This record gives sequence, structure tokens and C-alpha cells, in this order.
Amino acid sequence: MILPHIHTPGIALEATRTRTGREVHAEFADRGVRGIDRRDVLSSPTIWPNRRMQEISAQFFVRVGEERALLGYVSLHEFNPNSGYVKCAVTVDREAPEDVHTAVVALTVNYAFAMWSIRKLYFWTPEPEVRGLVATGAVPAREGTLPEHLLDEGTLRPVNVFALYRAQWEETGVAFVESLVAGAGTREYLVDRGTS
Repeated sequence: MILPHIHTPGIALEATRTRTGREVHAEFADRGVRGIDRRDVLSSPTIWPNRRMQEISAQFFVRVGEERALLGYVSLHEFNPNSGYVKCAVTVDREAPEDVHTAVVALTVNYAFAMWSIRKLYFWTPEPEVRGLVATGAVPAREGTLPEHLLDEGTLRPVNVFALYRAQWEETGVAFVESLVAGAGTREYLVDRGTS
């Protein structure tokens, strides 16, 4: 059974009203949050929800520490119950430690699989991988690449499409999240599993 955890010691996903990627970028700039994806990435309608009538299923602020400092944003959108998938977009301050990125992605993926009867999660990103996901033991499959799809600060970049399947997540990801919720960090979990 997958439980929809949204907190670990030190990291919390805080439910929020729905926002487009453009709104996220503007709000974070106003609040002085640095290190998240650039405006062009957050404004892309294929990566973040930015189209009219684009269904948003859940969105969260990423908060860290006892002071609950704002560190990022997460969106689960374009839920398709007939095809059994939802799209996921995550932006976290690039300066945050890798353990933080891993915990945020793990909580988000786990939440999606716990809440909906879906068979996979899609990640559309200009990056060559989904940052933080490999450390959970669940490696997403690259399902395609859209060359020169994103105009990012004057440069055409490809957008990579990754899919993470429920079976993969149940095999390693659920235990990973339960370990985080119990207070173990990413490194402790990997050492316990003998994969560090």
C-alpha cells in the first residue's frame, strides 16, 4: 500500500492554490527565491501548466527547515484516468543539496501513485535526467526527445520525455519514502540497502 506522505523531517510539500508556470516564476521572483528553473522553462506549456483549460490535479510549495523557507514548487497536471498517467513538474533551488532534490521528487512521485490509480508518471524536461530520481532506485525510462522544442533564453533546447511506471516505484520507491518519513536521509537509506 502506498501512503500519500507529503512531509519528511525537514522537508514539506505544502498544498497551494493552482498556478501556471509563469505565475510560479513571477511569484518566486517577487519573494526573492533564486535558483529555480528559468522563466522560459516555467513558461513552456509542454513542461508546466500554462495552457487554458489545462487540468491541474495538485500543486505544492516546497518548504524546508523549521523556518519553512520556500525552496521550490511542484505540479501534478494533465491527469488522464483513461490512459492511466499524470504529468509531473518539479523546480527546486539548484543550490539545494542533492538529498533535498531526491526527497522532493520522491514525495511527489509517491503522492501521485498513492492518490490516483495511474500506471505511470510523465516528466517533460530540458534536462538529460530527472534530478534526484535515480537515488530512489526507480529509474525512469526515456520515452522520447523533442529536438529544438524549447526556446530558452535564445537557445533552442530539446525536451526529454521520461516515464516512471508504478511497478518500478512499488519495487524500490515506496520503501525509500517510508525510510525518509521515518527520519533516515537519502545517504542512510542507500547505506542500509548496500547500494552506496
